[in-house]
Amino acid sequence: MGIGFVSLASIQSWANTSRADNSLLSSEQLQVYGDFIDSFSKMNFKFLSNTTFSLDLSTIRKDAACLQGIQLQDAEKTGKVVHSLDLQVLRGHSIRLIGEHEELAILKQRDAQIAAHGTDSVMDASGMTRDPGMLALSELNFDKTGHFAILKYVFLCGSHCNSGAILVLKKVGSRWTGTTRRACSVIVNDEHPRS
Repeated sequence: MGIGFVSLASIQSWANTSRADNSLLSSEQLQVYGDFIDSFSKMNFKFLSNTTFSLDLSTIRKDAACLQGIQLQDAEKTGKVVHSLDLQVLRGHSIRLIGEHEELAILKQRDAQIAAHGTDSVMDASGMTRDPGMLALSELNFDKTGHFAILKYVFLCGSHCNSGAILVLKKVGSRWTGTTRRACSVIVNDEHPRS
């Protein structure tokens, strides 16, 4: 029961800290999210949060290696707004967009399964990822040249098995990729992964 309250408190605090931006995502934002989902679809996740969360870069040092040579646009805005994601970002992948209440119900169910079976492994017997959890994506912060974008992603799988990272994505040709730079930070087993 306590686990459910922790999950509920985490989701409610995430929902209350930012305000929804009713504007549509720009074509470049849609491109970044779509390319990211394309590259991560092999992780076998089934659910995507239908709302972004604010991107807080305050824990990343200004001289961090991942940010070398990048001048970010106004980080203040990405820390205060969230957008809705729609089917357009899925590009036909069999991933379901879910809202806050359904997310909470799935997390409670996963916590109950972990408690009953005593495991939180995301690997199957062959060593393949079976289901890393629900994917949630942050707002984006672009650099001033438009060639780099900062994104935080988290896989929510229960109260104590969340994971993710803050990545610098680079535009290579017409696609955005996260393979050109190392992650700014990595999140493992964080109770408040969106913060």
